[in-house]
Amino acid sequence: MKKPPARSAAVTIKHVARHAGVSLGTVSRVLNHAENVDASLRQRVAQSILELGYEPNPVAQSLRSRQSRVIGVLMPDIQNPLTAAAVTGLEPVLTRAGYTLFLANSHSDRERESDVLEQFKRRRVDGVIVMVANDKDEATRAQLHDFSVPLVMLERVIDLDVDCVLTNQYEGTYRATRYLLGLGHRRICLITVPAITHSGRERLRGFEAAFTDLAVEVPRDLIHSGGRQHPYGRDAAYSSLIGRDPATAIVASGGHLAGVIEAVRLLNLSIPRHLSLVTLGDTELAALIEPPITAIRYDWAATGRCAAELLLDHLAGGHSSTWQRITVTHEFIIRGSCAAPSDRTPRPG
Repeated sequence: MKKPPARSAAVTIKHVARHAGVSLGTVSRVLNHAENVDASLRQRVAQSILELGYEPNPVAQSLRSRQSRVIGVLMPDIQNPLTAAAVTGLEPVLTRAGYTLFLANSHSDRERESDVLEQFKRRRVDGVIVMVANDKDEATRAQLHDFSVPLVMLERVIDLDVDCVLTNQYEGTYRATRYLLGLGHRRICLITVPAITHSGRERLRGFEAAFTDLAVEVPRDLIHSGGRQHPYGRDAAYSSLIGRDPATAIVASGGHLAGVIEAVRLLNLSIPRHLSLVTLGDTELAALIEPPITAIRYDWAATGRCAAELLLDHLAGGHSSTWQRITVTHEFIIRGSCAAPSDRTPRPG
């Protein structure tokens, strides 16, 4: 073996080849774990790499292999604890497979979403897991259609032949609403995300079906399907809890729960004495406040794991030509936030 280069110089594959007394091709085959390399040559190259302190350049490797080993993950609201749980589920699956995540937050903004998707293309990600802000938007559909890498949709259904991993929002909302109807509630408020997403549409459908199946009129004045954040949940709950015919129960998405709790406190109401509450999506907040909130528990970590496994299957070439729609099951967790409706003084307004 030859004398190693000065430590101040960047060690390249050429230095390794010269030091080991082998060709560049042999070093390349060793680095790429090719099987057609003699064991003694492999050992010499490995020893040279160790002595020289050579570190492969990931960018150069990706250019040679045409693989970046990066997966683009786009979410509408990473602060949402349920969305965060999905990321927590998918990250270790991809990391164990040797991939790095390029995680981005669109803040449910279409322009920001479009910019991120273009960044994914420029960075040559190997695959994409995405939860778009609006799965009915034609520009979004067209942009996703142009991707040449495997794509998995999370909690969205779009008019493309792509895999989707979903939670059963229809069944969960139906069960929550039927439970409250069974306790005697009729003035039930629904606070959810907009109907421009699969989740929003399915929750609305499940809510209405629960009333229809019992031949009870749907309280459409108590349906709020607009914003996604805490302030929207607070304002929607507040407006539904005042007046001469206020809501006696609320079904709220997990992202709106903190806002609903704030409105309840502003109005000095007591749960479940004055108001019954069910959340669509179990969170630490729901379990820890007093009383703990009855919840539909969706396994968001499982949705993330499932999406990652589907994507890896694509990347390994083992996926069938037929796209899949996988629905993750849920649990109904009954806690202390629901009771039969009671007479109470109408709220101001």
